[in-house]
Amino acid sequence: MSATKEMKTATASSTTPVAHPFDQLSSDEMTQVSAITRQAKPEVDFVFNTITLKEPKKDIMLSYLGWDTSRPRITKVEREALVIALEKKTMKCFEGVVSLTYNSLKSWKYIPDVQPILTMDEMFEVEELILKDPKVHAECRELGISDMSSVFCDPWAIARHIGHPGREKRLMQGLMYMRTCEEDNQYAHPLDFVPIVDLGRMEIIDIEHIQPKDSKFKRPTIPLEKHNFLPEFIGEENFRKDLKPIVIQQPQGVSFTVKGNEIDWQKWNMNISMNYREGLVIHNVSYQDGAEKRPLFYRISLSEMVVPYAEPNSPHNRKHAFDVGEYGLGLCTNGLRLGCDCLGSIYYFDAIFNDHQGKPYTVPNAICMHEEDHGILFKHTDYRNNRAHTVRSRRLVISQIVTVANYDYGLYYYFYQDGTFEYEVKATGELNTHVLAEDEVAAPYGTIVAPQINAQYHQHFFTMRVDPMIDGQNNSVVQVDTSALPYPTGHPKNIYGNGFKATYTTLKDTIEGQATANLETSRFWKIVNDKRIHPYAKQPVGWKVGSHHQAPLYAQHDSVVGQRAGFAKKTLWVTPYNEDQMFAGGFYCNQSDGSDTLEQWAKTGDDIVDKDIVLWVTFGITHLPRVEDFPVMPVEMCGFFMKPCNFFIANPGLDIAPTNKKINQSVYAKDFEKKEEDCCSKTNKL
Repeated sequence: MSATKEMKTATASSTTPVAHPFDQLSSDEMTQVSAITRQAKPEVDFVFNTITLKEPKKDIMLSYLGWDTSRPRITKVEREALVIALEKKTMKCFEGVVSLTYNSLKSWKYIPDVQPILTMDEMFEVEELILKDPKVHAECRELGISDMSSVFCDPWAIARHIGHPGREKRLMQGLMYMRTCEEDNQYAHPLDFVPIVDLGRMEIIDIEHIQPKDSKFKRPTIPLEKHNFLPEFIGEENFRKDLKPIVIQQPQGVSFTVKGNEIDWQKWNMNISMNYREGLVIHNVSYQDGAEKRPLFYRISLSEMVVPYAEPNSPHNRKHAFDVGEYGLGLCTNGLRLGCDCLGSIYYFDAIFNDHQGKPYTVPNAICMHEEDHGILFKHTDYRNNRAHTVRSRRLVISQIVTVANYDYGLYYYFYQDGTFEYEVKATGELNTHVLAEDEVAAPYGTIVAPQINAQYHQHFFTMRVDPMIDGQNNSVVQVDTSALPYPTGHPKNIYGNGFKATYTTLKDTIEGQATANLETSRFWKIVNDKRIHPYAKQPVGWKVGSHHQAPLYAQHDSVVGQRAGFAKKTLWVTPYNEDQMFAGGFYCNQSDGSDTLEQWAKTGDDIVDKDIVLWVTFGITHLPRVEDFPVMPVEMCGFFMKPCNFFIANPGLDIAPTNKKINQSVYAKDFEKKEEDCCSKTNKL
């Protein structure tokens, strides 16, 4: 991953002379991997599905990073790449490991009964195939469409097709739309048939029709009314004229420093990387606590997500997209634009991926980093003399935005000055729509957002993989529940009836480590280090984990999506660290049956007390679309947080200076200026 600067506010090289072991492969390294692989395997006619960094083993990196002091420090780490290749004729999948250090193919093996991630190359090829097929032309003519240049297809993963079981065939399904003019919103004109494509043979093997329910019509007419949101359709004359600019400036520059992909900001230190699948990954997070640099998290990433839809009838039952494991958040990432996606003094990082030929390509400005004012961090006013002390909060924002067909997701890592970490998803983009016959209703599985346009109910689940190292590699997880005392008012132990207490339960194994949110007990969890006791609290130091965005998986747990997305059934899973268990939906998620997933790994009952553990934190939302979500959705936000809990000796933000209007250049909105004392750190005069 290379870094680019949009503003001269952060000083860092655009390239790093020697790659850090966590750095994404460079363009030159990808080219080297491609050449080594083809030279070593001339007998196999294949395409490169994936070329990506093979991260070094954790025990090696803990020594390299200086956290493991039990042995001589490792200073050199072999640079390796993982190759996933597909044989063209058979669609057989092969895995290879290439040593860039030694310029050799270290291993090559056939992986039976799997289908790797779908690539952008395949998306374009499938859409082109579908739009040229005579059977599709005939379907369109039957709907009154003669101009095939107006027809578009969103290629989707097949999920698991009951009519085509197994993974021998590499399949995709096409969701069909039309446009009435250039740049028209295709989701206002959905079509009623779904081609099924065999990518090995590159042909359509079936066309499924969406039958109207309780309707006198055999097929619906296609709605032609436009519903657009782009500026050229809205018209400049119709834009609001009373909105004044907000300008965000940092005249003295930014407060972070960047060295390659290592970032220092307000006592936080971390490395970032970008890969084809998880997208943005945070590594080696620590916090400078006085003279001590304290380790917190080895690795944080969005491991998997799933979007199950509510409509039970075919082919809608297959609509449960795994946007990480089927499409890749890296492969779907946007190149961001200054002044649009991020505001202020912005530092960008590029991302590099491969095409089917093994050639690298760059997504410029794939990661945005900047600082934001986040309101008040803390404040107190002494009511006796009316002295107010206010300290404002600032956060470091590291983000990417991805587009997966109709949906767009802003993915934000937030670091705060008080030690809080937060991850937030902002879901936007367009609703996935389905055409209705004129007399058809959307209920009880959807909302009619415009005439004949059904936006189906669905959910979004996100599972984060958190690899902690809270003051050391071995940690435990404690579940905290608050409840009223079990004694009635007047009881000697609850005389006035106001008593309540907290119960702390250490999760002992991977069975107990499967936990769900509980609103009634205000449940949260703590990652603790049992070997380090806080001098005041007399408890192990820890980090609190919680989320305000919880939803149950409404699909039956033995359904296809329930089997494949078992991670969505629980809020928290805790498992022992295993370098082969990185993705909650399995490494080969595409067309999977759910046999190699987090839900299965957690059935072992392994010990998780004072061990090298991994937390899998699931949060999500239930989306019952509104008319106001069409034609483009205002953002819907969800996420989770982690914050110190009896970890520091006091509020870690005490050394943040109060600000004032001279520093932040705040002014009165009225045309005249008042002469008063600054309110942030001085006595207010009544």
